[in-house]
Amino acid sequence: MTADTDIAEYAGNPVTRVIVHDPDLCTGCRQCMTACSFKNYQTYNYDLSLCKVINGPNGGFVRVYCQHCEDPMCMAACPVEAIKKDEATGFVTIDKMLCIGCKACMWACPTSIPQMQRGLKITAKCDMCGGDPDCIKVCSARAIKFVSREEGKKIVGRLKR
Repeated sequence: MTADTDIAEYAGNPVTRVIVHDPDLCTGCRQCMTACSFKNYQTYNYDLSLCKVINGPNGGFVRVYCQHCEDPMCMAACPVEAIKKDEATGFVTIDKMLCIGCKACMWACPTSIPQMQRGLKITAKCDMCGGDPDCIKVCSARAIKFVSREEGKKIVGRLKR
C-alpha cells in the first residue's frame, strides 16, 4: 500500500489518511515498534521507535503515536517553522535541517509525541513512512489500520463505546 495508490482509490479526490489502533485486537507484541526503529535508525530498539505500545489503564495495550492532527499544535509552537503539514496527504513532518531542538513541539503536543532524536539535538516523530507505514505491514493481529481521516473518526467513535 502506498500513498499514491491509496489516494487513487478515492477517484481523484485527495483524502488524508491516518493510522488507527484497535486496542481490542492488539496483542502487545511490539512489532510495530521494531519496524519503526528499523525504518528510521536501521536497528531494532524499542527506545528508538517513534510509536510506543504501553500497558493500558484497564488491561490490554495502548499504542501511543502521532495523530497527524488536523490543526497541529506542534506546528503552531515551532519558532522556526520546521514543522509542516502537507495539505494533500495530511502528514505532519519535521524538517531536520530547520529544527533547532528547542522542544516547543514536545510541550505543545497534547500527547507529547515529538521526542529528541538520539545523538542529535533535534526532535523526531512519525512521518507515516512517506505514505507506506511499516508498522501496519508487520501487525499480524491487524490492530493497526491506515484509513481515511473520516473512516478513522468512525472507528475511534466505535472504540470509545
